[in-house]
Amino acid sequence: MFDNNFLKRWYARFLAPDQLQRETYDAFKQLLEHDSQCHELIAVLQDLYYKDRPVEWLNVIDCYNQLYSSVSGVVYSLATVSSHNDKELQFFLKKIDGYIRYLLTAQNDCDCVERVLWFDEEIDAKQGGNKAANLYRIKRSFPYDIPVGFVFTTRSWLELVSYNNLQEEIEAHLINADLENMESIQDVSSSLTQLIMNAKIPPGLEDDTCDALDKLSTMCSRGRSSLLAVRSSGVNEDGPNSFAGQYQSVLNVSFDDVLEGYLKVLSSKYSPEAILYRIATGVSDQEAPMGVLVLEMVESVVSGVIYTEDPTGKIENIIAVHSVTGLGEQLVSGSSHGVRHFVDRESGTISGGELSDNNLSVENLQALAEIGTSLENYFNAPQDIEWAISGGTISVLQSRPLKVTDCFSTHIFNEEDSSFIKQGRNGDIDLPLLYHGGVTAAKGKAVGEIYYLNGQVRTEDLPEGSVVVVETIPASLILILSRCNGVIAKGGSVASHFATICREFGIPLIVTAEDVEKNIKTGMHVTLDADGCKIYEGIDKRFVEGDRSIESSREQLPYYRRLQSILEFIAPLTILDPNSKSFIPGSCRSLHDIVRYAHEKGVQAMFEIGKSGSRHGYKKKLITDLPFDLYVIDVEKSRQDEKEEDEREVDAASIESLPFKALWKGMTHRSIVWGDHEYYDWKEYDNAALTDGFAFKNQSESASYAVYGRDYLNLNIKFGYHFTLVDCLCSENSEQNYCTIRFAGGGGTFEGRFYRLQFIETILFKIGFQVQSKTDLIDAKMEAVSQEKL
Repeated sequence: MFDNNFLKRWYARFLAPDQLQRETYDAFKQLLEHDSQCHELIAVLQDLYYKDRPVEWLNVIDCYNQLYSSVSGVVYSLATVSSHNDKELQFFLKKIDGYIRYLLTAQNDCDCVERVLWFDEEIDAKQGGNKAANLYRIKRSFPYDIPVGFVFTTRSWLELVSYNNLQEEIEAHLINADLENMESIQDVSSSLTQLIMNAKIPPGLEDDTCDALDKLSTMCSRGRSSLLAVRSSGVNEDGPNSFAGQYQSVLNVSFDDVLEGYLKVLSSKYSPEAILYRIATGVSDQEAPMGVLVLEMVESVVSGVIYTEDPTGKIENIIAVHSVTGLGEQLVSGSSHGVRHFVDRESGTISGGELSDNNLSVENLQALAEIGTSLENYFNAPQDIEWAISGGTISVLQSRPLKVTDCFSTHIFNEEDSSFIKQGRNGDIDLPLLYHGGVTAAKGKAVGEIYYLNGQVRTEDLPEGSVVVVETIPASLILILSRCNGVIAKGGSVASHFATICREFGIPLIVTAEDVEKNIKTGMHVTLDADGCKIYEGIDKRFVEGDRSIESSREQLPYYRRLQSILEFIAPLTILDPNSKSFIPGSCRSLHDIVRYAHEKGVQAMFEIGKSGSRHGYKKKLITDLPFDLYVIDVEKSRQDEKEEDEREVDAASIESLPFKALWKGMTHRSIVWGDHEYYDWKEYDNAALTDGFAFKNQSESASYAVYGRDYLNLNIKFGYHFTLVDCLCSENSEQNYCTIRFAGGGGTFEGRFYRLQFIETILFKIGFQVQSKTDLIDAKMEAVSQEKL
């Protein structure tokens, strides 16, 4: 294609220069349009990195695909503008794109060949998810009872998606979800849930399931009459991120209904709360394939949770045992707070609830504490362990890392002497006390307006920064966490899934806060001290910015780490001086470099249009006293016009372009004092900025330029590290008219750049432009206006 383009241009250069000029100008306009899109999309990707909350990773991929398309457009347009066949530039574009796409794509390196695995076979997290992998390790290493069963591997999930051709449809729904609109998320969730529930089981998976159930029936206590638990075991579940309660468990399932239960668990991957949790933890959808456990139900007399440390950070050197009669679901769901006992690690002394409350004996508690200590040592981290007792036997149902609230001190700014002081989180709050009670489930302090959340209130109606009061704490309350600063629950349990999530995200939580509504009313502004289980009237300004120790920080989340790695191949600008010997495709280390190179070479090629053997061409230097060189090109002039008017310089008064005349009138207004300033030598300056403009005095190839027609102007002004583009159509048809202005520049301190952009933005807004700013970039637009107004 490019070789043919070279021949075409060689022919047109000598036989049809006027046509070549118009085609070149059209390609140059496309190059400028793609160039503008590139800078905007680079700014969007940078903004995604600096956002406080991750977005759906598919949106990052979509944004990059748009960027790559625009960069490709720049390179293609350059080949049309210039007769140079730059295959090397295309090579480096493909090379950089390859690196980026590797980082963009989820690396599911699961080499599992089995659809079903048993606990006497090796199971790792990539094959069966963390829950199954942890149970396999416990069964292999300890004599503890583990329910009999098997796991549907991640291969089974991937086969189901592939067999039903679901991947594109899943991605289409997720990429269109508006994370700020709960109705949108619920619509997406409903569509995806239905999609999975309607999926057909692949024949190979169906056969393997039948064989597995036949084998399991011989292992269960009551054969095929036994009931089963179908539980999620996602690859990212029960690891650094708990996904606590985000996926569904289906209990008391018959053998005949296992595949239906399997689809229900898989479909819960796309519940509203699971979608938001996954995105908030920076995990992409493809990085979260599902394994699903099928276990014999334990007919528990008593069940519960072991915490090998106090999750609130208040009590040291204990094992906390939470228990309820019957199934533990009521405890982890937050509908019951159960009974809590503490077992001292050294002495074995038991304190807390009455032993008779849940049919627990001293021997049971000591055995549970021993299990907790052993698993903590084995996994080398505090553990959150689910257990059940049936027929005197303790069964371990799961073990995962325990999220323990950070109890270290924090630094608070002291306005009186402009210093930072180290203050413990239990420091005094000098405000009227409204309430004291309940149990700390997640430590921290927060301020906000009290809001009572009930079933009739839509989550999106919840004011930002509220302190929310709820009756119970199901895990689905993850939906409110992005909008609230703290939570007070009248019921609930420290051992609930929601409490685990609050500790992960640093949201202060008090549970079992009975009678809180007596003194705490909707609309009151309060300070919540979850450490001390106290609520104060008024706002303690020390905690306006929150007192959170968010474990899912920018440095820890794979989302931000990967996005940062991708931006290293996108945003840096390393080639600066177009006259340097290193200004070549081989020096391009980022997409920004490629855009910069193509833009500069396109500008240089534009100056060459219409030469057709003439030394002068259509490029003319504008006669001006302004401290920069400006070259102009009139694309409406023909070759014959050039012969009749063979001048190398032009006066502004002779340019018949309405938008140019209007703009030049402003730039040369007598109230503006440009002064006699020489350019700074930017060649040695190595701090790259978001711009394509570097001007050097008396070098026309790097000077500013204007391409104009009677009612059109494209003016590029380069001044040091600042780059301004004005693109304007000023015709008699007001509906087609527009004026766009782009300012980019990265010179100066962060504070200086901020105020400079704010100043320019204010001026443009006042004269009628729609203005948007991103990072070091301002875009302003005015459209559908009359010729007179422009």
